[in-house]
This record gives sequence, structure tokens and C-alpha cells, in this order.
Amino acid sequence: MLLSEYNIKDFISILASKEPAPGGGAASALVGAVGNALSSMVANLTLGKQKFQGKESLMQEILREGEELQKTLISLIDKDTEAFNQVAGVFKMPKDTEEQKAVRSKAMQKALKEATLVPFSIMEKSVSALRLHEKALGNSNPAAVSDLGVGALCLKTALQGGWLNVKINLNSIKDTDFVREYESKGQKLLDEGMKLADRIFQHVLENL
Repeated sequence: MLLSEYNIKDFISILASKEPAPGGGAASALVGAVGNALSSMVANLTLGKQKFQGKESLMQEILREGEELQKTLISLIDKDTEAFNQVAGVFKMPKDTEEQKAVRSKAMQKALKEATLVPFSIMEKSVSALRLHEKALGNSNPAAVSDLGVGALCLKTALQGGWLNVKINLNSIKDTDFVREYESKGQKLLDEGMKLADRIFQHVLENL
């Protein structure tokens, strides 16, 4: 059974257990999915309101894009755990001979790269979801403006959580070109997303 198919209570119970996975990466993906869902909720609460007839196409766009993001973020809950398990599996490989050590080292580097790409995707999708929240600001039902603020906070957490998981894996990767690339890309996503989340939160505060 996939982690994303567990009910909330069971998922939280597994997260709290001594099992090393799911961990912070899967939690980040889940928080991102929750944050993303809130912009869809706000769009749904805006659609059909006569006052916002001129915003119908924008709300439909938010819903369409939000649905795709939701599918990806939910899938990343499972992918992050799978990536961790691949890394953990390498530790069980034999290392008695030089040849075995070389095979093990190569497998570890491959697994660590995959374990980096998954949280990097969480960062990408979190920033995309924040952009949807920004689109909804001032164009959606004002009764739900606080929900956009909560969504932005969730996505900020998912973004930062993704970055922490990218960083910890990059520390063990020997491919310097790969490390430089994802250090740079990740930092840009972090900077953009943090500013965006803070801007949304401030706007919400000023309109409560």
C-alpha cells in the first residue's frame, strides 16, 4: 500500500515511529499538497458567484493547474520514501573486495542523486503552487483570503523542507557539476518562493 493511500491518522503514526522513512521529505510533499489544495478551495468558493463572474476563467485556470500540481505532490510523498529506501538498500551491499566497494560506491552515488532530485521536485512544485496563490490574491472570494495565507505558509514550509533534503544529499555526492547545478537551481527556487510566500502572507494580513 502506498503511503499516499494511508488515512491521516495512520500516516502520522508511521511518521512518528522509529522507522527512518517516511521522514522530512515525505512530510514536505504532504504539507505542499495541503497548501496547494487551499488555492483550489478558494477558487471553488469563488466560482459561481455573480460578483466574480469576470474571474471565472482565472479560477478555472487555477483549478486546472492546481489539479496537476496536486497529483505530482501526492506522488512525491511515495517517491521520496522510495528514494530513501534505495539509499538504505545500498548500505546492505557487500564491501569485502575492492570490486564490491567500487560497485557499492557507484550505486550509492546514483541513489543519492535520485534522493536529491525528488525533494528538488517538491521545491519546484511548491513554487508553482505559490504562483497560483498569488494569482488568486485580489481576484477571489475575500471571505476565504485567510485560506490563501495558510496555503502560502504550508508551501513555504514544503519549499524549505525540500531544500533541507536537497542539501543533505548534496553533501555526500562526489559529482561536483551535479552539486553546483542543484545548489544553484535550489537556491534560486528558495529565494523566489520565500519572497513570494512572504508577499502573499503580508497581503493576506493587510486584508483581514
